[in-house]
Amino acid sequence: MPLLRAESEKLSNNQLISGVIDEIIERDDLFSVLPFTRVNGKAYVYNRENTLAGADWLDPNEVVNESASTFTEVVAKLRILIGDVDVDKFLQTTQSDHNNQLAIQIAKKAKGMGREFSKVLIQGDSAVNAKQFDGVAKLVTSDQTIDGKASALNFAMLDELLDKVPNGADILVMNRPTIRAYRQILRATSGTDAVMQMLPAFGHPMLVHQGMPILMNEFIPMGEDGTCQIYAIRANELDGLHGLFGGDNAGIVVENLGTVQNKDAIRTRLKWYCGLALKSTKSLACLKNVQIGAGA
Repeated sequence: MPLLRAESEKLSNNQLISGVIDEIIERDDLFSVLPFTRVNGKAYVYNRENTLAGADWLDPNEVVNESASTFTEVVAKLRILIGDVDVDKFLQTTQSDHNNQLAIQIAKKAKGMGREFSKVLIQGDSAVNAKQFDGVAKLVTSDQTIDGKASALNFAMLDELLDKVPNGADILVMNRPTIRAYRQILRATSGTDAVMQMLPAFGHPMLVHQGMPILMNEFIPMGEDGTCQIYAIRANELDGLHGLFGGDNAGIVVENLGTVQNKDAIRTRLKWYCGLALKSTKSLACLKNVQIGAGA
């Protein structure tokens, strides 16, 4: 009797390589360069200039008028980003020959939390979800917003956007389709899109506009009409945009909670007490309603 396929397959194993291939991929270069400040309490409080004290020109013996500067108190609260991972002990013990089940689940949970932070970094709105912090789109003021009026992206728009940050922006932030549109403009005007510079913070050549690095964030939404937003950001802890964290670590904290009470599983908790602060409103500007073109 010949060896049947069904029987032969019982004697053969498929080859399984270690690791898990990434399929959920969104780039956020902004997260990688955003500075963070430690917060000792539950909130970060600072003051912005409101009005400046004036001065008068007087003749001799005239009364000197008194005036004082005023300030606006700003409160940026820490928020809780948290999640648990349960891994069955039987599966961890018997099926970790090629891939450590617990390590992979922790790594993927951390990736998911980082993805959520990157999304809220742009789209966060505490008026919609009070458990989130306000993101870049909510923090930018109307005075710092330029309306592109559904016009096609051009260099003059970007120059005007950078002028909105008087102390100097550090980065431009665009989504992937907008960067493609920017490259199209470069090719149309100079015959090449190889306007790259090596930046120490990244370790590889970056696309730049007038020496300003262009960072990708794929959580900047596209409108149904093909319009989007571009942000110019001054990122620092003195007068710019920066992140906040509570506790001893500036990143995600991993805690082993031990055995779950009602099942034979190990529970691991990942958490991050985080937030976002914009010191000066002049450190953030937005070019909205810009048409990137049908071919982008």
